Amino acid sequence: MRVLGIIAEYNPFHFGHLYHLKKSKQEANADYTIAVISGQFTQRGESAIVDKWIRAEAAVGSGVDLVLELPAVYAVQTAELFAYGGVQMLNHTGLTTHISFGAEVADLPLLKQIAGILVAEQEEYIELLKAYLDQGLSYPAARYRGILDYINKQACMEDVSTVKKALSGSNSILAIEYLKALKHTQSNITPIVIPRIRSSYTTPSIKKGIASATAIRKEILSHGMTRRVRDALPKTTFKLLSKAFENGMGPVDNHRLEDLILGILRRSKSTEIASWLDVGEGLENRIKDQAQRAAGLDELLALVKTRRYTHTRLQRILIHGLLNLTADDFQEFSQATGPCYLRILAFSQNAAPLLKRLKQTARVPVITKAAHVSRYHSSVQKMFAYDCIATDLYGLTMKNPVFRQGGRDFTQQLEPVIVS
Repeated sequence: MRVLGIIAEYNPFHFGHLYHLKKSKQEANADYTIAVISGQFTQRGESAIVDKWIRAEAAVGSGVDLVLELPAVYAVQTAELFAYGGVQMLNHTGLTTHISFGAEVADLPLLKQIAGILVAEQEEYIELLKAYLDQGLSYPAARYRGILDYINKQACMEDVSTVKKALSGSNSILAIEYLKALKHTQSNITPIVIPRIRSSYTTPSIKKGIASATAIRKEILSHGMTRRVRDALPKTTFKLLSKAFENGMGPVDNHRLEDLILGILRRSKSTEIASWLDVGEGLENRIKDQAQRAAGLDELLALVKTRRYTHTRLQRILIHGLLNLTADDFQEFSQATGPCYLRILAFSQNAAPLLKRLKQTARVPVITKAAHVSRYHSSVQKMFAYDCIATDLYGLTMKNPVFRQGGRDFTQQLEPVIVS
């Protein structure tokens, strides 16, 4: 059985994702495809535009066979931890043979070489990285400069311009992190890289051809389900999103939670903020002070942002605070095997052989019903609790009172998606 793995957010699933899925299946000659997707909150610390079940159903409706949820404690993380969590989940299936990812620089040997430098952590590179961090640069910026300096000093690559492009593209950066995670976990999964085409991840407006998820979300949030949105999405995705919005289930962004976030910051002591994951160097005092001053989320981020603490990093910290994800809890999880269960969000009616095999090969519990989590050890229960908190708080963004109720992880029905 050849099983393709994809780590994604599908926020929402668009034509670029469809192209990547079809091309990847062809390259891997895959019998089945498993997608690992983030839940209610994404890697950049943003609320997903619709909930995890709708996004999972859209993926299955477009050709994915099985969708698993990347636990919230790994979904809202740096590229390194996000990639590690996703790769470990594919490892834990015990049957994933290939992993595919997109990149602006689709040069697999080059990406592997860069990943090798980062995995090896040569002393000279570490010193360069530390020097740039000491100058107040953010970690991504410091790493970028450190790698370029290391490569120039070692003269280990001829085309430095391509290296610069690989270290600048958001998809290439993730590709490098996937390759690092494969090395770290000594995985036997074969990597496939697909060239990213048309709009980049951060392109802010919908253009002709394949549009970015960022542009699609911006159009939806500003103008609704317009013709431009319809033309940028597969029919399955457009129908699911339209129905969800009609039912008062979005569209969602972090502004729907800004009062709750500001309220948590204002009532929390600085010591509590300091305990949240990724808060350090006295940042808790800056966050606390500016939360008193800011009237909204955008103003708060603008007031707190520094060279070291980027907008995206601060967004992640705020979601960590919303979930009360502490550094101590995450340290406990990271000392284990990464994600410690495989939670199924959606599957196609044709995936029965895959599911049967998964139950035989999985190295961690396969969760089909939230109530079954109580059968497993405390780490499973503790990690899963963060997923439930994420859903309960995400539900407060909904207009429909039915979906504002808590405990939806325990009431949501899991049934096969009928693919036409």
